[in-house]
Amino acid sequence: MSKPEKKLQQRLYRYDREQRYLRKRSELDEVLEEVFDKLTLMTLYDLMNKGLIKEFYGVVSAGKESRIYLARDRDLNYLAVKIYLVTSAEFKKNRVMYISGDPRFKRIPSDFRNFIYLWAKREFSNLEAAYNVGVSVPKPLFVRNNILGMSFLGEDGRRYPTLAEVKLTREELEEIYPQVINAVKKMYNEAKLVHGDLSEYNIFKLPNNSIAFIDLSQAVHVKQPQADQLLLRDLKNVIRFFKKNGLEVGELESLFEEITGRLPKYSLSED
Repeated sequence: MSKPEKKLQQRLYRYDREQRYLRKRSELDEVLEEVFDKLTLMTLYDLMNKGLIKEFYGVVSAGKESRIYLARDRDLNYLAVKIYLVTSAEFKKNRVMYISGDPRFKRIPSDFRNFIYLWAKREFSNLEAAYNVGVSVPKPLFVRNNILGMSFLGEDGRRYPTLAEVKLTREELEEIYPQVINAVKKMYNEAKLVHGDLSEYNIFKLPNNSIAFIDLSQAVHVKQPQADQLLLRDLKNVIRFFKKNGLEVGELESLFEEITGRLPKYSLSED
């Protein structure tokens, strides 16, 4: 091949590579639906340039404060990428109580964007603490600003259902209930965390009737002043769900004592 031909081939290769990159950016911008600001997009592009994210797909779940997207890493493993919105005015107001008194985070940022960044780091830390002691949760992979990457709990790009989304037999309920209580106990005693928002909507049903906790953004350290009250609320939600489905379960205060080794200072009705 002559030198002019080689130069032309190199030029065509560069052009093709640039066009593919621009197409990917265009597709990504379309997927994100113009919800996220420039800094979020720049963070996302940085994660892609570093190979932590290779491919980016559509929304898996959406809420007022965040969205979770399906993605793949450089090895084409599926990821769940959680992006916290930086436009939710009520977010900080409703979340300060979960950070207040947390021994891991001494200072609460006054700047809203920095608060969101701290919130993302906090969820990463909660997932890491739970995952490291063997609680079934998504494996935390990376956190950058308001973007959190986790292992994807599902098959072929489809997430597993929550307990609220499936019809459970009595045999399945009897198998799943002790797993939920044991996971709460392990989180409390080994990860030193209370989920804080536990219900049938935040528990995945995995194959073989195993379970996984999701959405640990509101989890609090056991030393935080609100930990007991949130643990009672979590247990109340668990009791309500299984009772509603016809299963005889433990009493609220006895479950609290089983998990913590002491009686609660607060009281909540199970009705």
